[in-house]
Parts: sequence; C-alpha cells; structure tokens
Amino acid sequence: MDGDKNLFIRLKNDPEVIGEVYDLYANKLYAFLLKRCSQKELAEDIVSQTFVKLLEQAAKLEYRNVSLGAWLYQVASNALIDHYRKASTRHDALLDTDEWDPPSEDDPAWSASVSFDSERMQDVLKELPERDQHVIDLRFFGGCEISEIAEQLQVSANHASVLVYRAVGRLRQAYLKQYPV
Repeated sequence: MDGDKNLFIRLKNDPEVIGEVYDLYANKLYAFLLKRCSQKELAEDIVSQTFVKLLEQAAKLEYRNVSLGAWLYQVASNALIDHYRKASTRHDALLDTDEWDPPSEDDPAWSASVSFDSERMQDVLKELPERDQHVIDLRFFGGCEISEIAEQLQVSANHASVLVYRAVGRLRQAYLKQYPV
C-alpha cells in the first residue's frame, strides 16, 4: 500500500505521474473491460475515460487506504454500467443469490479434463449471475488480488474470497452442465 500512497501523493502534486499509473494499469483495465463487454472499441474508450477522470480528479484525490487500482477498476466498472444504461441494452444486478454452493471437496479431475476453449467459456460465463461474472472478471481477467476485489466490492477480504470461490464453483457447474465431460 505504500506504493499506492506514494502514487496518490505524487499524482496530486504532479499530473505527469499519470503516465506511470497508465503503464501500471491500462492493460489490466483493458483486459477486464474487454472481457465484460466483448467490444474492443468500447473497452478502449472506457479505459481512456477512466484515465481522463483520474487526471480530472487527481488534485482532489485523498488517500484512504484504498489502492489506486481499486479506484480505477471502480471508475471503469461504473463507466461501463453507465454506457449500458444509456444504451438500454443490459441491466446489471450485483446481488449474490447464493443459490448454489460448490462441494467442499476439491475436484482435480475436473480441472484436468476440462478443455478451456475460450468460446465455450465465454458462453458459459454469460449465463452466470452478474456478480459472479464481475468477481471472475476482476480475479482472472483483471488480475486483481483478493484484497483489491474486497476493496472494490466494499466487503471483507474473507467475503471476497468466498465470492470468488462460489463464482468459480457455479462456473464449473454451468460448464459441466452445458459441456459434459
């Protein structure tokens, strides 16, 4: 966190530090957004909007023990949600219904036998509840650590870990239902 605090302070005093922040987070944000929207141009636009907002807000930002990455992911997520609201093409419901909990025992056979064909996985991911998609996107496509996911979702790290675990379990169940091994 000291690195993030240092970035916050430097960014507040020197807007040119945004280049460093861009180098650290732009590719991760792009991958995260591309996964969520499947449109290269839209993902690029939202990454740009996110960094423009950072530049606009740089002088006003206060460090509150939240990583800069979590702030950027939140801004990007909000921009994507705003885009869909304006386009009226998608409604995001971020409620975790907890309808299914994966079995507690590990299943290494599933991991070894499932072919991670990207088209199949994309189809299955789209069928999951929005919150499951969100935590899987953050963890596996955005490269976020559990602590960063917790910050963005405003939950404890333990709760974020459980959300990721359950989302992966539901993904596994949906995948096997659609593509039996």
